[in-house]
Amino acid sequence: GPLPSQQSSPLLWFQRTRDTRNLYCRDGHLMKLKSKRTAAVSAISAKLFKPALSEVLCILGSGQQARSHYDVFTKLFKFKEVRVWSRNKEMAQRFVNDLQDPVTVCSSVKEAVIGADVIVTATGASQPILFGEWVKPGAHIAAVGACRPDWRELDDVLMREAVVYVDSREGATAESGDIILSGAEVFAELGEVINGSFPAQREKTTVFKSLGMGIQDAVSAKLVLEKWNSEY
Repeated sequence: GPLPSQQSSPLLWFQRTRDTRNLYCRDGHLMKLKSKRTAAVSAISAKLFKPALSEVLCILGSGQQARSHYDVFTKLFKFKEVRVWSRNKEMAQRFVNDLQDPVTVCSSVKEAVIGADVIVTATGASQPILFGEWVKPGAHIAAVGACRPDWRELDDVLMREAVVYVDSREGATAESGDIILSGAEVFAELGEVINGSFPAQREKTTVFKSLGMGIQDAVSAKLVLEKWNSEY
């Protein structure tokens, strides 16, 4: 199969036993851990920024990140409709076939996003696929793909008109093509909203650009280790 777009492995150092333990798991468990971590952070952004009445969820992509976001978002929030789009129609259909609840497979990005309240972009796109003119005013976009300085998922119109939040200003301005190439201004980090330094402007169209941070991996690894130690 194709190689994962993100390759990294958390290491834990045990002072007491002077042992380094690699949390690389077989059968793609590490990929699942990282995608669940990413989805959890995206869900925090959605809780803060999505419209008060959010009925339609749209997921662009059909890989591990898309599935993790589906699992987390539908567990935490009540949507009346869920739509999925993928460049690969077979993968999109397989994605939907694995689910218990009804999900609509859309034939175009435009069809998928028109009227959506929450949009997750989890694609391998290197050029914009989501355009501001299609996005409902006040919608929230959790953008987790395009993790290179020359890759994009969102167009200039969307990036410049939305209130842009990030997990890390430093990371976003160095690594996010969506931010670098659009010249969009970062309004605040997610942590700055959580601690009350900046407001959550949920009445406006919002974008949360997620690149992942070492601290998120460290917390995830700690939780896995605690579960591991309790079971073995």
